Amino acid sequence: MPVSTEKDFQSKIEKLENWLASKEGPLKLTPHESSLASGFSNETFVFDLEKDNSVETLVLRLEPTEYQVFPNYDLPMQASIMKILRGKNMLTPEVIYENYDDNILGSGFYIMRSINGSAPSDNPPYHMDMEGMMGKATPTERHKVWVEWLDHLSHLHNLEFSSDELRNCKINTDEDPLGMHLDYYQSFLNWGMEGEPHEICSNALDWLVKNKPPLQKLTLCWGDARPGNVLYENFSAKALLDWEMANFGDPLMDLAWGFAIDDANSLALNVPKLEGTMDEEEGRIIWENKTGLSSEFFTYYRILALFKFSVIMVRVAKRLIFNEIMPLDSDFHVNNHVVAFLDKELNENN
Repeated sequence: MPVSTEKDFQSKIEKLENWLASKEGPLKLTPHESSLASGFSNETFVFDLEKDNSVETLVLRLEPTEYQVFPNYDLPMQASIMKILRGKNMLTPEVIYENYDDNILGSGFYIMRSINGSAPSDNPPYHMDMEGMMGKATPTERHKVWVEWLDHLSHLHNLEFSSDELRNCKINTDEDPLGMHLDYYQSFLNWGMEGEPHEICSNALDWLVKNKPPLQKLTLCWGDARPGNVLYENFSAKALLDWEMANFGDPLMDLAWGFAIDDANSLALNVPKLEGTMDEEEGRIIWENKTGLSSEFFTYYRILALFKFSVIMVRVAKRLIFNEIMPLDSDFHVNNHVVAFLDKELNENN
């Protein structure tokens, strides 16, 4: 389950309250009880701000100060992307405060307005969560969740960005973005494995380097594009979340990620998908029709997605050891359902 590594959130709330009061006048912050069950990556906390007899719920996102899943965190990039996309009528949360020094809370942070809604569960995966939003939904409602995700994803991929906007997004527009992406995940893998080999990921990386496809359109990609990063109300999208993996590249990367991660969280666990879940073929057709782009190299980006997920799982698994949820001698970081699924698909495409 997602567990925050922060041990002193109450003291951070007090410091944050003083900082906000210096800007806004007298106010009171009250953390939500759920705040200590935050994401696996950045630290995310929810609290109420009470001022002038009104109460507003806000979300604080902090750079992690203890265990890191990713080698580096770029909160200014995330906030910049959300602000630029919001200006283009995308459903990104509104960022209202930013401070990237460590003199207030010990690390950089930004604060967003909270948005009411529910997201398909990651933990447990929604195909296993009969009490969650998707488990209780009808097949028609589940399908609508996917259609909504795909509609907003296609809208993102149809946007045009000026050089200044991309610069303001702090996105690296390298001439070989896919090569740079592979280099990043190779470094990520080496950092996460700490000198230990990871045969399956290394084999996958070799295949990805040898089979790089031509790039069709280069644009801002969401990175972690999937229905689980969308808030829904009555099965209509209300907010597009989590831009920490955003990058510059072929938007087919986003489409393949959404379907590959869903398969890894169902088929790879031998769990049947809930009725109404969109299948890959339908998704590719809809996306091609909405964007005018080709999904010819979908399989390449699907394997890339499973490779990236396997690399991320190295650090997620080690975090479970760090938090004493798994034993010290566990090999879950190299022997898990995602890695096995990657190996299976890699063998099928060799």
